[in-house]
Amino acid sequence: MARQMRKIYNRIPSGSRNDPVAVAKSYAEHLFEPGRRTQILGERRLINKNFNIGLQDEIGNFEQLTKRAVLVSDTLLLSHGPHAPYYHVGVKSQTDDTTDFDTGRPQQGTTRTIRYGIHCPNMTALGTWLLEAEPIIRAGLAWYLPSYTKSTEYAGPHGDSSYPPSQVSAVDYIMRGGRLIDPSESRPVKDRLVRPVLEIDLPFIDGVTMEDFSKITIDEFDSYKGFRGFLRTSFLSMGDALNSEQSQLELTKLRLEIEDQVSAMESDLRTAKRKRALGTVGATVASTAALLIAVEGSVMERVLTTLGLTTAGTFWGAIKDRVENGPRAIENGKWYYVWVLSRKANSL
Repeated sequence: MARQMRKIYNRIPSGSRNDPVAVAKSYAEHLFEPGRRTQILGERRLINKNFNIGLQDEIGNFEQLTKRAVLVSDTLLLSHGPHAPYYHVGVKSQTDDTTDFDTGRPQQGTTRTIRYGIHCPNMTALGTWLLEAEPIIRAGLAWYLPSYTKSTEYAGPHGDSSYPPSQVSAVDYIMRGGRLIDPSESRPVKDRLVRPVLEIDLPFIDGVTMEDFSKITIDEFDSYKGFRGFLRTSFLSMGDALNSEQSQLELTKLRLEIEDQVSAMESDLRTAKRKRALGTVGATVASTAALLIAVEGSVMERVLTTLGLTTAGTFWGAIKDRVENGPRAIENGKWYYVWVLSRKANSL
């Protein structure tokens, strides 16, 4: 899916990026394949994976859905429902030439004309989301499946014909009036992931723009994957509590745990910065110390004492500690991603 999304973005005319409606229309044009029966790429793979989630929202508030569902999904599919307003996208025609078997000469063929559009409550909002979510869409973490309606007409030497409009959809859940509705093909594992992530209070993402969320998620991808695994495990371990009066209590406890871990991350980063400063000083004097010890050992001893390092072994131990416990090592942990989001949201 990531490869397909990159192709679509690369085909968007550069001048269109200043016009969200043009971006949305271009996206729908490139994804539509008139020869495909359902117009859904890799439908079976998307539906059968536990961590590939499809959400349909007829109102179109994709920003909040994206920032939450991406925290538990491998691939998030978003769509507008077929009841949303219709927006005409384009017309595609193709004429198939035939040969007269009696004379061997070409004869008039049949022309197939497909008129198609998508159901979307707000094309400007859709185009804006496509631009702001571009980093995570290009990475295959999310994508948009237009709800197409098409009509097909045939014109040829044997008469004209037409077929009624058809629609497609591939979602696990429908958002209607702010509530989550289960279709019959919903999977239990997805249910235990989607419902809590839409209900839990997460201030560290609510205060972040879609554009910043997308960039941070890709920039801190390793840390993001660690936090995603933590949320999945946490939600799945709640079990039947999600279907009882204890659900809100469990989600509140999880939110408090997240807040505690982010506060601890702040403290760890401050400590790591101090260690980094010490390591920088030590690395700076390393070459000078080598010259000093060659001249007089007592001078080297005074240098180490000044730095608070009584022996050369302690000095090199500090350098090793800087490498193992500095900011770089912390940034690979699952809480660093949440901490960066919190900083951007000013929720600390």
